[in-house]
Amino acid sequence: MKTFRPRTLLAAGCAAAALALPTIGYSASVSVVAPNALEFAPGNAQSPAPFNFYGSSGSRTQMVYSSSFFQTSGPLSINEILFRPFPGFAPSGFFGDTLNISNVTVQLSTTSRLDEAGTPLAATFASNVGANVQTVYSGALSITTAATAGPTAAFDYRIALQSAFAYDPSQGNLLLDVLIPDGAVVSGPGLLGFGTFDNVNTANDGVYSVNNIGSGSALSGTANTAGAIAKFLGETPGPGVAVIPVPAALPLMLSGLIGLGIFARRKQQA
Repeated sequence: MKTFRPRTLLAAGCAAAALALPTIGYSASVSVVAPNALEFAPGNAQSPAPFNFYGSSGSRTQMVYSSSFFQTSGPLSINEILFRPFPGFAPSGFFGDTLNISNVTVQLSTTSRLDEAGTPLAATFASNVGANVQTVYSGALSITTAATAGPTAAFDYRIALQSAFAYDPSQGNLLLDVLIPDGAVVSGPGLLGFGTFDNVNTANDGVYSVNNIGSGSALSGTANTAGAIAKFLGETPGPGVAVIPVPAALPLMLSGLIGLGIFARRKQQA
C-alpha cells in the first residue's frame, strides 16, 4: 500500500486546481477616458457627484458610460477609476484639494440602460443595476488632486479598487454606483468644499446619471444628463484568454481540491 503524504496531496491539488481554472492573464495595460473626445478637452459643467458635498446626509449616485467608449479596448479588467477637477481649479482656503469620506461603497455592473439615445437610467436605483454587480471598493476613502489653474487638469483624483471588475463592452454599458450611507462624514480642508469634478452635460453624449444627494438610504433619485468625465484603468486579456471575475473561479478551485482529497483518501484506504 502506498502512503500519500499531505504535502504531496497539497501540491497535486493546487496543480490540478490550476488546470481546472480558466487561465487569467493580461497582455497590456489600458486607459479609457469616457467620453473619449474629452480626454484632452474640458467639460462644460462641474459637480461633486458621484460623491457629495461636505456633511453627513448620505447620498447615492449612479452614472452610466456608453460601451462605445470601450470599443477600442475590448474586454478589460478595471482596477482604477480616476476623475479630474473642473477646469481652472486651483486649491485655496475656500476650496480644498482633498476629499475625505468616512465610509463609501462603490459598485460596478453591466447594464442595458444608457442615456436619452436609448433607454435612459430609471429613477429607481435597483432598476439600473446589472446582474453581474460587484463591490469594487468599500470603507473610508481619501482622494487628492494636485491641480493648478488651466484649461484641463490631470486625472489624479484616484480610486484604487480593492477588487478588479471584469467588463466586456459587448455585453452592455458600464454602470458606476456610489453609495455614501446616512451618517458617513464627507469632509476636507476647504472652508466651503473641495475642487469638484469636471463634468459633461450634453444630451445624447453617452453619459447619464441618477442621484439623490439628500439620503444614502433613498431608493430613487433624480435623472440628470450630466456625469463626471472619468478615466478607467485596467488590463486587457492576452490572446485566447477570457476576462472573468476572480470570485467566479474560486468554486472551480475548491471543487478540484475537494475531489483530489476524496480520491487520495480512497486510495489510502485501498
